[in-house]
Amino acid sequence: MAPFQLPGARSLPVVTPQLAERGRYLARLGNCVGCHTTNGGPRLAGGRAFHTEYGTVYSTNLTPDRQHGIGDWSREEFRHAMRHGVSRHGVSSPVFPYSSFRHLSDEDLDALRAFLSTVPPSARPRTPNALEFPANLPGAMMMWRLLFLRPPAPPVSSDATAARGEYLVRGIGHCATCHASRGAFASFELDRALWGARVAGWHAPALHGLGLKRFAEGELARYLQGGAPRAVGAYGLMADVVSRNLQYLSDEDALAIEVYLRTLQPPPPEDAPQLRLRAGEQSLRVGRTVYEEHCAACHGDEGQGEPDKYPSLRDSPAIVGKDPVNLIKLVLFGAVAPSTSINPLPYTMPPSSHVLTADEVAGVVNYLRVQADTDAMPVSPDNVRALGGIH
Repeated sequence: MAPFQLPGARSLPVVTPQLAERGRYLARLGNCVGCHTTNGGPRLAGGRAFHTEYGTVYSTNLTPDRQHGIGDWSREEFRHAMRHGVSRHGVSSPVFPYSSFRHLSDEDLDALRAFLSTVPPSARPRTPNALEFPANLPGAMMMWRLLFLRPPAPPVSSDATAARGEYLVRGIGHCATCHASRGAFASFELDRALWGARVAGWHAPALHGLGLKRFAEGELARYLQGGAPRAVGAYGLMADVVSRNLQYLSDEDALAIEVYLRTLQPPPPEDAPQLRLRAGEQSLRVGRTVYEEHCAACHGDEGQGEPDKYPSLRDSPAIVGKDPVNLIKLVLFGAVAPSTSINPLPYTMPPSSHVLTADEVAGVVNYLRVQADTDAMPVSPDNVRALGGIH
């Protein structure tokens, strides 16, 4: 089969040091290296496996190798692949966030292409995807595009700073990949923008304004850049994102993202109250004892924390959110914030899986959640065991 080619003239990218440096900045924000590099493998040579419910997808070679990479791709071909998920290799799977990258301007796409042309070429061949039914059927990815890909919605922010933040969040940052729910066949549920979702065993919290109320003005920007305002540092998957990518945000872009996120509206209230269960009194008594013995020394008797050292537990998304998985994992495995230039020696939370039983972990999780919401759904010891590392 002949390789895919766009009709019309093919223009080779013009690379200048300034354009390549701009692309390097954008590539960091977009986590290009993180997704397109295997552990110990050539930088940006692809091959990293992404395990999904419809099979395993492998990232592609983005180096300037002319046979296995994108060395002979024209500017138009690169733009088309980034925006539409269609290249000479066929149609990309939904793992590649072209539904977000289609928001990028021609200038930013050209800058990315310029940066990629400066990395060392690698002849690492493309690893074929191992898709499962029905994703492995001919034309399945094209059908996905026809069913679920829609033209990008126009920007809604009128303020220049918020508009810049919206552009970064919806585009190169592709925040919806983690913080938005997916529907059938990995489609994005467009009406649930940035309201939180499960991803890779963690819960990416909602990013609307109410979900950020624990940060004072300007503190969220510092958090994104790797700081720990009010002793709140990134943990879990977000720690990796901050360490690899977001800590390099310029001050202006970090503030723009904060300004935009504070404009987002919360989801509408549920139509009807759900039937809720409460944690048993025995579990809550166990949880209070565990908290007093293992948690209060750092977080305070009332969860107030200690300024610049230990975070307050009040308004913590891990506690007040509907999904308790983050809180369970924090108790089990602890937390390590990224070491960055503005927070080189972060405080860490030690793990407890070696000193607590599943009943004790469930108890302290229930105790903390009930303090924030008396109707919080209870966590059972079996919920704790399902996450591993404890009996």
